[in-house]
Amino acid sequence: MSDLVGRIIRLQVQTGSVKASGRYDPSPILAAETASISEAGMLLWNGTAWVIDAHHRMFPGSRGGGRRPLSIGFTSHYAEMERHFGDVPVGIAGENIIVEGPALRMADIDRGLVIRRSDGGEITLHAPRPAAPCLPFTSFLVRSDGVLPREALTEELAFLSEGTRGFLVSVDPVAGPTTIRLGDEIYFLPR
Repeated sequence: MSDLVGRIIRLQVQTGSVKASGRYDPSPILAAETASISEAGMLLWNGTAWVIDAHHRMFPGSRGGGRRPLSIGFTSHYAEMERHFGDVPVGIAGENIIVEGPALRMADIDRGLVIRRSDGGEITLHAPRPAAPCLPFTSFLVRSDGVLPREALTEELAFLSEGTRGFLVSVDPVAGPTTIRLGDEIYFLPR
């Protein structure tokens, strides 16, 4: 196995759109200790039932239509955002998986990542790409009461690009649904 990136410290789904009102509203973000991931997206176990992520291919009116099955962020990115914007709680950007680990850029993970579960099973996350920061989220971070125009957020959008806002990844399609938990480890995919 290649180098350890870090451990999963948060698993979460969006139970609905965080931009339904046109503004960014993080209240649909739900976290738990166990999730199931597949090429279609992520489900979260809330203790009594599986909750489907708004980006999952099977979610009614899916936000990602299967093109954005899973997203991953890193605690060091949150530290960067907090230094830049002030208070930014871990998970507020809505990534599905948050890893306690370094601030990574595309060049660091261009080959992909591997989740190693506590039972030794592994699943590959491939085709990473930076999650583009949207105007509602960026306006939320600067504490605007409304969504600001792109030209008013040029510096902030540039800061959040290249992975600071997180990465979109695809799940290995041959793996089928795989359960992951808090504490599972993330590794760089070997070169």
